[in-house]
Amino acid sequence: MAEPGRRGIARARSALVGLLSRPAVEAPRVAEQPPEAVLDLLRRLGVAMQRAGDAADRVALILDDVASVYGAAGVRFFVLPTGVFVRIETGDATRVDFAPAPNAALRLDQVDALYRLIDDIRHARLAVADAVARLRALLAARPRLPSWLRVVGTSVMVLGLGLLLNPTAAALPAYVVLGLLVGVLTLWGERSHAIAVVLPMLTAALVTWLVFRLSEPVVGSAPLDIVIPTLVTLLPGAALTMATIELASGSMLSGSARLVYGLERLLLLTFGIALGVEFAGPPGPPPPAEPLGPWAPWVGVAVFGIGVLLSSAVPWRALPWLLVVLGVAYGVQAGAGLVLNPLGASFAAGAVVLPVAYAIQQRPSGPPVPVTFLPAFWLLVPGALGLEGVTEIVGADAAAGLGDFLNALLTIVAIAAGVLVGSGISERVGRATGGWRGL
Repeated sequence: MAEPGRRGIARARSALVGLLSRPAVEAPRVAEQPPEAVLDLLRRLGVAMQRAGDAADRVALILDDVASVYGAAGVRFFVLPTGVFVRIETGDATRVDFAPAPNAALRLDQVDALYRLIDDIRHARLAVADAVARLRALLAARPRLPSWLRVVGTSVMVLGLGLLLNPTAAALPAYVVLGLLVGVLTLWGERSHAIAVVLPMLTAALVTWLVFRLSEPVVGSAPLDIVIPTLVTLLPGAALTMATIELASGSMLSGSARLVYGLERLLLLTFGIALGVEFAGPPGPPPPAEPLGPWAPWVGVAVFGIGVLLSSAVPWRALPWLLVVLGVAYGVQAGAGLVLNPLGASFAAGAVVLPVAYAIQQRPSGPPVPVTFLPAFWLLVPGALGLEGVTEIVGADAAAGLGDFLNALLTIVAIAAGVLVGSGISERVGRATGGWRGL
């Protein structure tokens, strides 16, 4: 081998050895804090991340980072969807504490503030007392938008989903009106626990009754083509997908609990649809409707993003980034669908969206990953086909319903597998750049 070639190989070998033997950069740490105060902060943060929809193993991993920042010793976590156990050493003794997780999920503006708080903690910018004060403030914060505007946002979301799933001109007014109805019922459920328990069934029954009574004379479209986009915001697609991820990563208790919750919510929605059909009676055959064109789904993506901004009180600065992630999610799924089957397209979308969300997070104005990633979950609508399948099971076409339901479950598994692949890359990139905020 020529001498220049040998020298080049030697230099490359030397650089590689130096890179591998380079000592790890020590994580920033805060001056020693009282163990009892650290324990209180850890359990509060764990519950907040559970309410934000993060996976159990991610919650434990982030809490371990926080404990390292505050110099806590002997810290262990046991995370469930309904609560968080934290064990910590306090000198010669050990303390264990538990915090239950409320059923109410955090709004996306609260999720944004939560992961920005965690990022500040990881960079050793806050003492424990200051972190607890900020956490209490963001959990108690009221929506920055009035209730009527959040109801309008739900209507805009339904309109965007309608443009994605059933883009016909005659159906657009129905999406707007039914979206307002869903928004009002959702707001009512937030203020009444008794209504929140039966909200999926009540909403599905009322929407189905209205659609099946008015679809033929007014809408001129197949009833389920109107019902499913309207109820997508109530579907447990994210819960079922997260359950699949947790089960695949070994969090069996948390994953099983989320899976049962998601299936139960899906069945409640289906029972509500069956109840609405029972009272309304079967409609006549709808007249053929001409779709708006290939541009409609892309407009639907933008409309859906604006609806998420309004209904979930997402900060305005996050809107451009949210639209980018939603556009990538839909574009990858639609583009991959041209060469792959639906399962392959769902896998590709799940694998690509998460790294994109992490890349956006590294920008100075980029929002935390969950703020853009969770709406992308909703856009992929993993549970919509399952709702239609279960509806057919309780109707006349049981065989077709079982096939659709199985296909929906396989789609959820495909999305979850893609997310697992994407998260493996994204976690390392996020940790290397110092901007890791969860998921």
